[in-house]
Amino acid sequence: MKSFLCPVCKNPLCESEKSAVCKNGHVFDRAKEGYFYLLNPQDKNSKDPGDNKEMVSARRDFLDEDFYLPLAKEIAKEINERFPEKITLLDAGVGTGYYLNALARARDNADDEYFGVDVSKHAVKIAAKRNKGAHIAVASVFDLPFEDETFDVVTCVFSPYAMQEYSRVLKDGGLLIVAYPFSDHLIELRKALYENVRDNATALPVCDDFVTISEKELKYGIVARGKQTDNLLTMTPYVYRAPKDAVEKVRNESELSLTCDFHLTALKKSRAYRH
Repeated sequence: MKSFLCPVCKNPLCESEKSAVCKNGHVFDRAKEGYFYLLNPQDKNSKDPGDNKEMVSARRDFLDEDFYLPLAKEIAKEINERFPEKITLLDAGVGTGYYLNALARARDNADDEYFGVDVSKHAVKIAAKRNKGAHIAVASVFDLPFEDETFDVVTCVFSPYAMQEYSRVLKDGGLLIVAYPFSDHLIELRKALYENVRDNATALPVCDDFVTISEKELKYGIVARGKQTDNLLTMTPYVYRAPKDAVEKVRNESELSLTCDFHLTALKKSRAYRH
């Protein structure tokens, strides 16, 4: 079984039921939910990095309605086409673990190994509860606690583009799947909140370690009602950045017809990681 690396000395951690320890004696307790806290102090940009508890709870509740299940299924399809056998997979920026759980269910392969990291402790608590068989840790995607060439697949769903780190931990020939909101994602909501709506489209940074093997857009409609709308607002930055009167007007709508618009890029690692 693959293991985490010690965030202090970068040696492998030996896990037990209640803790993990490296050969230099650095010890990390396992939280009651099953995860490890492996975030270095220098990787913390605040006392409580990542999404706060309210945002995380709202995201969990919204995703549990399966509004984004078609996206999870599309990612699983992409993986299954290229890796029908056993895989070791990292969900980089695992969040509440919704996509990791959906991928594991779609794969239905008991030999698969699943890992997830996120900088938000609140999100990781939920992810660890949801994915009992996975290995989950609080850690930064820009300083992944894994050895070089550990994973067959890395998924990056609405997460930072830490391309060099993803390349480092992927095996040669490994698969990186990046999913991000595209031009029309939640366009109706954004128009209701802002007078001037920015383009959502985001270009992937160039990384010579990867070649693009497929790109696709996934676009469909959903209807959010009541608490679903409130959760959607709370899980996004919109609720904090948009005019308060516009936010309240949206909250009071009985239902919202919304466009989901995602871009998926599958990339193959084409060369060994260069130190």
